[in-house]
Amino acid sequence: MAPHLTYFKMRAKPGERQEVINHFHLWLTDRRPDVGGFIRVVLSSNVKDPDEFMAYAMFADKATCDANSNDPAQDAWYETLRSHLVSEPEWFDGTCELQRMGQV
Repeated sequence: MAPHLTYFKMRAKPGERQEVINHFHLWLTDRRPDVGGFIRVVLSSNVKDPDEFMAYAMFADKATCDANSNDPAQDAWYETLRSHLVSEPEWFDGTCELQRMGQV
């Protein structure tokens, strides 16, 4: 099975940019230990508009991503994240077709 990715684009409410970042840190400390199949998350902010974020989460496969999405604890985490956003994120779900990491 190929890894499954969920991309999301979102905008923080004015003055709540750091809350969005902090909430992703909270996911890594509080939710991550209980989430099977999680591979990585990347959160980035737009260099021209720091209140705009793009993120992606990678899971081992669609089933583990769906299991996380259907977990009530994930829903609670998302609802808190959503309270710091101007509107619902724009979502894109996909299957990883190619991945390569270079050397640093």
